Parts: sequence; C-alpha cells; structure tokens
Amino acid sequence: MGQELNCELIQSIFQFKKMIHKGFNRESQNNKINMTELIIMNEIVNNTTDPKDNVKISDLKGYLSISKGAISQNLSSLEKKAYIKRSINENNRRNIIVTLTPEGRKIMKEHYSQFTDKLTKIVSRLGEDNVKQMIKLVDKMTEISNEINNE
Repeated sequence: MGQELNCELIQSIFQFKKMIHKGFNRESQNNKINMTELIIMNEIVNNTTDPKDNVKISDLKGYLSISKGAISQNLSSLEKKAYIKRSINENNRRNIIVTLTPEGRKIMKEHYSQFTDKLTKIVSRLGEDNVKQMIKLVDKMTEISNEINNE
C-alpha cells in the first residue's frame, strides 16, 4: 500500500471520528454531555447484570479502550452533572460500582432517541448494503490491528 493511500485512510478515520463526536453531539449541547459520556452511560445500561444498572469501571475501560484516567475523568464529569453515582462494591471493596441516577436515565433516553434518529437517517441515505460492508471492513481492520498488536 502506498504512502498516499495510508494518508487517505488515516484522514478518513479522523473524519469519521470527527463526525461521531461533532455530529452526534449537536443535540447534546443543551445538556452539556459529550459523546464519550453518552457512550459510558449507554455501556452502564447495556453491560449490567444488575437491574439497578451497576457496572464496574474495569468493564467500561475494556469496552471503550481508553485509559483508566480518561474513564475516571469522564465519570467525574458525569457525577458532577448528577447523571451517575459511584460506590464501593460491598462484596469486593477494591471495585467501584457505577450506577445511573434517575436524571441520568432520563438524559440517556433523550439522547439515545436523538442518536438513533440521526443514525437511521444516515443508514437510509447510505444504504443497508453499504452499511453492512462498512461493518465488515471495520471488524476486519480491528481484527488485523489486534493481531499486529499481539505479534
């Protein structure tokens, strides 16, 4: 692969990242929540075995592939906004449990609805076949990247 193609791929990846963070955050400005915070809140809802929406910080770190410090910073921001609550796991005091507050659940529902509406519009314009192809390509890139990292 030539240097020019490498540059185009990197530029495309950064454009995609910019679209995700900027495009999907527009509706979020009223509530001052960013995309990473929204993803964290969504992960709390989706990655819980407890009906109270409890999740461990290590689960969030693994899902988002960002540093423990970045997770902590985002959780502090969400806690200041009263969207989450952190507590010590009574069964294992070394673990911190993160729970959505009622306000956090409300914000999550609002933003998830806005997010899915916008995503539905993008998918309808892009076409289902192109979206499926994109998913396969991203999955393949991730698989190859993981293999290279483990060499």
